[in-house]
Amino acid sequence: MGSTVKKQHYIWREYLTRWTDTGDRYKGRLYVMRKMLRGNQERIEFRELEKIGFEKYYYDVTGFQEKDKIVLQQFLSYMQRKERFELGIDPKAFSGAAEQRDYIEKQVMCSYEDIDNKWKFLDKLSNGDFSFYKDSKRQNILDNLHKCVIDTVLYQESQYSDEEIMNMVNEFFEDGLKENDLKYEFHKFFCMQYFRSPRIHDNLASNFEELKKEKDELKDLDTNFYVNMVAMYFAERMALNITMHFSTGMLLYENKTDVPFITGDTPIVNLTGTKMDKATLFHYPISPRIAVELLVTPKYSEIAKINRNVHLELEQELVTMVKSCNQKLANNCANEIYSNDSKRLNEKVF
Repeated sequence: MGSTVKKQHYIWREYLTRWTDTGDRYKGRLYVMRKMLRGNQERIEFRELEKIGFEKYYYDVTGFQEKDKIVLQQFLSYMQRKERFELGIDPKAFSGAAEQRDYIEKQVMCSYEDIDNKWKFLDKLSNGDFSFYKDSKRQNILDNLHKCVIDTVLYQESQYSDEEIMNMVNEFFEDGLKENDLKYEFHKFFCMQYFRSPRIHDNLASNFEELKKEKDELKDLDTNFYVNMVAMYFAERMALNITMHFSTGMLLYENKTDVPFITGDTPIVNLTGTKMDKATLFHYPISPRIAVELLVTPKYSEIAKINRNVHLELEQELVTMVKSCNQKLANNCANEIYSNDSKRLNEKVF
């Protein structure tokens, strides 16, 4: 077994290379502004990626008890009581996490980063390539079958004959299950970048501590164990739900203004609040010049009919839009804000 990784990053270094001076994930440097200072840190520094975006043993959950596992499994079961597909945590993950302080860093986070390593989603988006972001054949079949059931129940009619329905079912099992669902794969990568961030971890920890105060039987549970394990579950569940139950589209902004996009320790910000009952918009800068926004709407809603992938060029007259996105992201970061331009970090409006 290799050495234990102590500096565990909550933001992917490969992602941050787009803001560095050299594009190197080890030696590349970028500007970092900190809301809170530690030791002899300066408010704004030009730092190597190795020295930012991490906490010592950030994902370490060693020391949890059997009761922690039992309550977590009960919680997951309760959360999924109405779901068609249940997600669980592999028992091997519990044993590995109990023994290795960097188990989640090596075995979980690296696997999510490998999703983009394999499919090059961020590179494709940087080049304006949306080709991967479309519903898979199996998802289209499931949607058609679902609509068929609804039409039959509500209107006693269907646009498909019995033979056509059987053909769709056969196609689902013969071809659909063999297909790589790239849209779902992107959602898995995207959702983990959202849930691994310090802001989300802090919110989960705060909510759980409040729950422990209200429930005496929970007061001795390990908050850190709960936060890390539930974050993994939420990322998987959110990716699955968005793919199956929502209509989605991508807005790609090509920034041609004199103000670059910034990013931070919480690189994805929900611009529309936490409820996903109408339209939800997630902002995610992927370089100083490119940002994407994921628009999520209920399937079959009116807005879903116009949901599609759009490429927009932001000329100088739209610089206030870039600054607004930057400001919202900066406000949402827990501590560190990153840029390729020190001037941006010295101004009150990003």
